[in-house]
Amino acid sequence: MAVYKNITGAATTVLITKGGTVSGAIEKILIANVNTSNAVTITVDLYDGTNTFTLIKEVDIPVKSSLVLEDNVRFKASEYNLRITTAGTSPNISVIII
Repeated sequence: MAVYKNITGAATTVLITKGGTVSGAIEKILIANVNTSNAVTITVDLYDGTNTFTLIKEVDIPVKSSLVLEDNVRFKASEYNLRITTAGTSPNISVIII
């Protein structure tokens, strides 16, 4: 099952909820900066409620650009939340997980 999220503002957002209906058997994550004037800084991590395991940290995505993660992105969704943290001036991103 694919996940589609639009995220505006600087925040930490859960993309796949621990113990939810979406599995961690994902092929890739596409993160697009749809802001027309500002880069966005992102961090993607796994969180079990206590510990955080970072996949990528503070990566800048330029204006109107995308980042694709497609290597070693599978995880145990029964144990971890998949989260994204956005920072910068007026972050505005689209995330697609397949």
